[in-house]
Amino acid sequence: MSRRGPALALALALVLGAPAAAGPPPGAGGLTALVPRDALGPNLLENPGFETEAGGAPVGWALRGGAWSLAPAGRGGRLALELAPGPGPIPSAEQTVRLEPGFYTLEAWVRTAELGSDGRSGVRVCLDGRPRLAWWTCSDPVRGTVDWTPLRRPMLGVVEPGTYRVTVGAWGRPDGRAWFDDVRLARVADPPLDVFLLYPNFRGMLFDDRPQTVRVAVAVADPRPGTRVRLALVPDAGGAPRAVRELAAAARLTAELDAAALPLGAYRLRAELAGPDGATLARYPDYRIVKLPAAVRRRFTVWVDEDNVVHLEDRRAFVLGIYTTSGYSTAPESYARGRDGWGTARLAEAPFNLLINYWLGIAPVPALEALMDDLHARGIYYLQTVNFYHADDPQYRTIPYPVAREGDEALNRWVAATLARHRGLAGFYTADERPAEAIPRVFRQYLALRDAAPGTVTYAVLGDGWEHQAPLWRDAVDVLGLDPYPITRPPGQNRLAMVGEWTRLGREAVQGSRPVWMVIQYFPLTTAGGWPSEEDLRTMSWMAIVEGARGLFYWSYGARGLAWVKDPAERLQRWQALVRVTREIKALEPVLLAPDAPLARDVDGPVRWLGKRAPDGSRYLFAYNPRDQRVRAAWTLAEPAREAVELGSERAVALAAPTRLEAEFGPYEVRRFRLR
Repeated sequence: MSRRGPALALALALVLGAPAAAGPPPGAGGLTALVPRDALGPNLLENPGFETEAGGAPVGWALRGGAWSLAPAGRGGRLALELAPGPGPIPSAEQTVRLEPGFYTLEAWVRTAELGSDGRSGVRVCLDGRPRLAWWTCSDPVRGTVDWTPLRRPMLGVVEPGTYRVTVGAWGRPDGRAWFDDVRLARVADPPLDVFLLYPNFRGMLFDDRPQTVRVAVAVADPRPGTRVRLALVPDAGGAPRAVRELAAAARLTAELDAAALPLGAYRLRAELAGPDGATLARYPDYRIVKLPAAVRRRFTVWVDEDNVVHLEDRRAFVLGIYTTSGYSTAPESYARGRDGWGTARLAEAPFNLLINYWLGIAPVPALEALMDDLHARGIYYLQTVNFYHADDPQYRTIPYPVAREGDEALNRWVAATLARHRGLAGFYTADERPAEAIPRVFRQYLALRDAAPGTVTYAVLGDGWEHQAPLWRDAVDVLGLDPYPITRPPGQNRLAMVGEWTRLGREAVQGSRPVWMVIQYFPLTTAGGWPSEEDLRTMSWMAIVEGARGLFYWSYGARGLAWVKDPAERLQRWQALVRVTREIKALEPVLLAPDAPLARDVDGPVRWLGKRAPDGSRYLFAYNPRDQRVRAAWTLAEPAREAVELGSERAVALAAPTRLEAEFGPYEVRRFRLR
């Protein structure tokens, strides 16, 4: 759900002034530059320019609906594929290809004449996995009269191997004519050397009281015999390497460097691919690693530990966040009261610890400070929306801060430094359902925010067809989110397992080395689907938790969500359902923050599950059924248990044996057990 608008409804008197900063911030690290991903492999399509014909039809293409013909009007060759209005199905020209996992760029050239007078029609190019997969993506449609123009979808993430259809053709039923030429589907080449810093996992900061082993994931596109991977930690100011590691090149490997003996300071992690003769074949952009004393964290509102657990003013927390909307005020009590009593005082009935108010991206600083005063007093921290703080964004001109005239880098640094003076600022919401083309500017923004406010986080959420691009975002944000919204049909017809699948997608994208905070549907996406029930909320939440989410956000308490429920009784009912679900999660926070535990030697059944061992020694097993049919599961426990209790009902569960737990699951059902 796109959340870009900083609409502002309430303007009250402003209170000037802000507390002074407590000295310069400590340095932060991380990736110093992005790797270009613009090299394409060969075109995977047969007869992409429609030059080869048989019986008046292009070889390799299946033509459906409409009036298709080959016309001597090609862009680069002699022929183009012409589409004219006609009877039958919506017209398309299709070709089936087999793809392996990776990233692909799809493009086609089109020329149109008086096409699509209906604004809900046009022509486009698509990559379609249906019916095998519930996945497809298309370019923006073109209509009207235009000369040759490209239809393009770069960096399409293909996760599942198999057959896909490339289609060019109509969207809706356009009138007029269109000509297609030079269709291309090409795999984006992997860089010769790919490196990802696994640890330190928060802004390259290596605190001296935490683990001192630098861990790096390395991938080599062509690991020929004799090639080597060279890693070194080099002082930021220059000089001889302080730690060095060299390994035989492999398609994938994990390397470690011991930084325990390194003095405090900044270093560059240098990674190179060397040939058999020692010559450098490729070099990855440096990561900056900053070794810091633990005491520096006292100045941080937020940091992330080696378990991807967030610390809020040095308290470990499982994130429970919510989106909302409101006007602004310089009076904290105005936020507390809200409209008709639905302000932050009501919101604090649930155990939320993070909040995004995405209407306040251009609110005056004193109004934001008043909001943070109110939230901080309730134990809630704030993420400021800055996803339009880019000079080429249409909303940039609405930003009232004078520093915006100096450019977006100056703006982002100023906003970060100014708002970070408040202990209630957790960080910044930097991207919402954006394609990979946005990564370079989000990364540049990240560098500015990171340097000016090191004790904060940035959070970006993917969805709306861009979720498979998640691996490309791994160094552009501190925390990655995805927003699967599976409830679009009447109850019993929705594939709730989508939440678990997308959580795994996020975890795999960051290789388990950055926090993933999932966004849970708390609004009616369609009339047919309506609102999620309380059990839907519980199921979606725990699916994400089982798959490794370190936090959950709910969309939304504000516009298009709870604030749009007109019946007071229904609104209260919807709210109380969320309060109950989040309180249940909060009650288990010590368990959720504990390390994952191998509670079972094996499991017989198609369930997904997570084991935890609580500080008191109790074992917890959380599981869900990813299928739309009933299943049975049986766990062979690693240690015997004398009792098992199902959480929620607190009902005793009979053990088949001291080391065997058996359970039956309904479609998409979540079950939670405590073992002692």
